[in-house]
Formats: sequence, C-alpha cells, structure tokens
Amino acid sequence: MRRKIFVLWLALAMVLAFALPAMAAQVFVDGSQLKVSTASEYNTTLVPLRSIFQALGATVGWDASTQTVTATKAQTSVKLQIGSRTAYVNGQAVTLQVPGKIIQGNTMVPLRFVSEALGASVEWDGTTQTINIASQVMGAAVTGTLKVHIIDVGQADAILIQLPSGQNMLIDAGKSSDAYTVVNYLKNKGINKLDHVIGTHPHEDHIGGLDVVIKSFDIGKVYLPRVTQTTETYENSVLAIKNEGLKVTEAKGGLKLAVGQGATAELLAPNGTGYEELNNYSAVLRLVFGNTSFLFAGDAEDISEAEMISAGYNLKADVLKVGHHGSSSSTSAAFIKAVSPKHAVICVGKDNDYGHPHVETLAKLSTAGIKLFRTDLQGTIIATSDGKTITFNTQPTTVGVSSANTGTINPVVLPGSAALPGSNAAANVIIANIDLKSELATIKNNGANAVNISGWKLVSEKGNQEFIFPAGMTLAAGAAVKVATGPNAASAPGFIVWTTTNIWNNDGDPGALYDSAGKLVSRYPR
Repeated sequence: MRRKIFVLWLALAMVLAFALPAMAAQVFVDGSQLKVSTASEYNTTLVPLRSIFQALGATVGWDASTQTVTATKAQTSVKLQIGSRTAYVNGQAVTLQVPGKIIQGNTMVPLRFVSEALGASVEWDGTTQTINIASQVMGAAVTGTLKVHIIDVGQADAILIQLPSGQNMLIDAGKSSDAYTVVNYLKNKGINKLDHVIGTHPHEDHIGGLDVVIKSFDIGKVYLPRVTQTTETYENSVLAIKNEGLKVTEAKGGLKLAVGQGATAELLAPNGTGYEELNNYSAVLRLVFGNTSFLFAGDAEDISEAEMISAGYNLKADVLKVGHHGSSSSTSAAFIKAVSPKHAVICVGKDNDYGHPHVETLAKLSTAGIKLFRTDLQGTIIATSDGKTITFNTQPTTVGVSSANTGTINPVVLPGSAALPGSNAAANVIIANIDLKSELATIKNNGANAVNISGWKLVSEKGNQEFIFPAGMTLAAGAAVKVATGPNAASAPGFIVWTTTNIWNNDGDPGALYDSAGKLVSRYPR
C-alpha cells in the first residue's frame, strides 16, 4: 500500500511540475540584455521576430499578405512563414519543432533556429533561466592555429584536436591494443591535459583505449552518448571515469562545447534513441575556426545522417572525417551534398576484413570531386588551419574508382602499368569480403600497381558456379570492385553484375579467385 501511495504521489508531483508556468527567460545578445517578452513551447523559446533578427544584425522584410518574414545577413538568407514548420536557410528547407506564431498580438519566432541560422551560438542556463547568444561577426579576424591529428590506428578511430585557445580534445581512442600508441602520440605532442574527451559510441575500435587515456592524462570533460553495452571494453571505460572522479556529459545533438575563444564546437548527433545499429548513436561533432570547418562523423550511418539533415543543422564543412571507415552504410549522397566538403579523410586499416573503404563510397566521393586522404595508405593525417586556409602534412591519395557502368574499374591505365596475371602485383588481389546477406563479393587490389583481371574467375566452391571477369577490366592500385548477385543485383559505379540468382546467401559458401591462367589467387574465408 505504501509503495502504491508513493507511486501515485510521485505521478501527481510530476503532473504538477509540468503544469506550473515556466519562468520567463532572460535573453542576452553579446552581453547586452534583449528586453523582450518570451514564450516557451515544447522546450523551444519564442521571441518577437523583428527584435531578434535586428539584434543579430540582419535586415528584415515582412510580407503581411502571406505572413512571411525574410531576413538577410551577409551571405545568409532566412525565410519563414508564421504557422509553418518549414523554414528556409539559403533556400534549403529546414523542419522546425515549433513554428512561428502570433501570441497575444506579438509575432514570435523560434530563438535558437533564428540565431544559429545567422551564425550565432546559443547557450542555455537552466538555473538562472538565461539565454546567452554570441553573435559571430562574419569575416572577423582570427588568431592562433587549429591542428587536427587523425591518428593512424588501423581499423579504428583516434583524433587529437589542438584548439587555438590552447585546449585539447580527443575524439575516440582506438582499440584496446592501440591505447599506448594513442597515449605516446599525445605525449610526444606535449599534451598533458585533455579538456574534452569524446567517446563517439561503445564499439571497441573507438573506445578500446579510452580507459588507459583517462588514467594517463588530466581530463576535463568526458562526453558519451546515452547508450550502454555489456562488454569488458565499455565497463573498463566507465570504471576508469568513475575512479578518476569524473562525470559523463551526455553527447547528443545540439550540445555546444566550450572550447575557448577562436573556435566553436557543436554536437549534431545522436538525435534519437532506440537505434537497432549501435553506430547510429555516434556523437558527430562540427568544429569551426574562422572561415574553416571540420565535421567528425564517428560511425554514424545513413539513418543518423538523415536525422541531422532533417533537424536543420548547418552541416557544411571543408573537411569530413568519413563515417564508419568508408562503409557503404554511411556517407549517403544527401549527406555529402549537405556537408559539401573539399577534403575527406577515411580512418581505415590496411587489408581489413570488412572490405573498407567500400567501393561505392569511394565512387561517391570521387564523383563529388572531393580530395581524399586515407590512413591505410598515408598514415597519420594532420590538418592545420589558420582560420582562412587548411593545409595537410601529405598530398591527397590518387587511389579510388572512376564512375562506370560497364564493369570496368579505372579502365584508363598508363601503358605498361597493368600487371599481368601471375605476376607479384597480381598476387596482391584478394577476395576482401563475401557478404552473404547482401550477395556481394568484394575483390580488392592491395598492391601499388594496377592489375588486369580480364578472364579471371570468381568461383562459388560449393555450388561450383563461376563468374568470368570481362575483357579489358583493370583494377587500379588500392581499388575494389563488388560482384553483385541475387534478385537485387544491379549495375552501378563500382559494381558488376554476375547473376540475379542467389549465389552466396546460404550457410557460408566459400569463394575462390583464379587468374586467367587458372592459378589460385585468393580464397575467402582466408
């Protein structure tokens, strides 16, 4: 009975708490109070439209017939219609949680959306019910240097960011076996304190070395998404955080990180819960320094990418740390368009068992004209920004695939550069993966020279079925091709169709690859 009464009392208390009117928020723009009335709905603060736009230095246009406001500041245009949940930033549609509306005769608009659309940052202090808006002066001079070290830890992620304020940030710490590689790298760079440590999600190749890192450095804040995993790796990380007397800040979309003057940092994901795939809980960070920007995508897959786009975040970035090691599960065409990077970096291990980076991802990046860096080919990638331009410690890789629907991969090969079957170069061609469910076999050239695979055979050993690669087919150094089978098989850039009959979707039919002379080149599983 006592328990029942307590539960009822608790429920009543919660109802009353939600029923109480919210305290009016105080709004400050660049330290000056904006003396306006505010309203709150679904955790969204609404303010008078003309006041907030003008306080942020925008010119305002109003169409009374359609109840549409248009505001412009420098190269940014914001348009929204009262009552509509769809707004536009430079013509790109954004879905609002709460639309603009008329309240007691005042035309009110969502404060955070308006501010961030015009390049300002917004911080909320729940204790004092205060909103602080920092207006960013476009084109303002910046001082200092930003360095991003994408550390080569094989098939894993570990990224050190040295901020212009003097703060340091670490995104992921590689696998457990990489812990001291990461620690030693940081110490060699003179790092003794990590002001921000982000574990993007609980997979071992991202947080495996986190416990050792936490024990080895003075740690400021730790950010983890609200998801757990019953693995020794995850438990070790949590125990290290607890033993060092640290608290975890939930990593979620919309969270701003205080990284000191000169730069801004915001988490853009995760934006939901209940994901079937743990990768979609990945913390995704956008970092801006002057006129340069970076987006670190963790292992976020297409579901999370679509949520970020739908949420209306500014995803633009000069450099994209490609999601999920270049897997086809990430880096959708819509996401590439939203980010529009000039450069992309893939953290990936050489000769990994997953066939990463997948050929379709490489094709999309290549088609978009994005300059590519890969840790498996170039080692640690260091990007340095002075706030105006970004330079790298190495040149972009030329390894990739060209767009073709004919079954040829990089068909234009310099004379004499295509290795003959049976040569040492040909021995570097392997069956990198056979995906039973998707009916895809990935053939990859791990060598430094192109290989002519005309007349080579891919054999399903149990079914005794074989596919012969067409004449003139050349696999460039580091490139891969997927041989598609099953009902969904379709020709596309980086793909070649064998048959629409299921070949691999059984208990695990092994595959073998033979050159045109009948010599066994590779077998999968190896």
